[in-house]
Amino acid sequence: MKNVWDTHYERPKSKLNFPDENLVRLLAKIDPPNRNALDFGCGSGRHSYLLHHAGYTVTACDNAKTTIDALQKETDKIHFLHTPSHELPFLPDSFGLIVSWGVFHYNKREDAKAYLQTLYNALTNNGYLVGSIRAEGDTHLGLKAGKMNLTDLSGGYAETYSLSELKDFLSPFAEVSIGYSERTPIGKLSERICHWFFLAKK
Repeated sequence: MKNVWDTHYERPKSKLNFPDENLVRLLAKIDPPNRNALDFGCGSGRHSYLLHHAGYTVTACDNAKTTIDALQKETDKIHFLHTPSHELPFLPDSFGLIVSWGVFHYNKREDAKAYLQTLYNALTNNGYLVGSIRAEGDTHLGLKAGKMNLTDLSGGYAETYSLSELKDFLSPFAEVSIGYSERTPIGKLSERICHWFFLAKK
């Protein structure tokens, strides 16, 4: 996915500026054991800045060098890291909060589980993973055998998750709360963009 995402973030319209409202609501519900936060798969950095302005000490990473290079030039108040491999550089018990918004489903299931285990280890006890993941029923990605049929992500990989698959995926956590959202792209009422969003406590 690295090359697909590098190309994606070279397009000005790919820079999302506003945080997802579901994430804003979830963050308001929690009080992490420390104020160290990781934005895993930070993309354009919209949630990295949200966390920073909420008073967290923020580390943010992405496998797309294009966006990390741009973000590093914007500010030195957030630690932006390029993480091109599956070997993530995070020590155990490093973060009270990890955000992974719209990331896991762009990986094969076994890779997503490996990422999840690393993130789980990087959380302190009673720390939170807050995230979203594409839900089955989504038609917007145009998936065929795992390949996306979108103009700016053509050929990139993605999967969708059923509710039972998501619960199994998050099974390492002691407490899990799950929500669901569905919307249509403007002018495309026949399409569905479907997401699970979740709050998981270690």
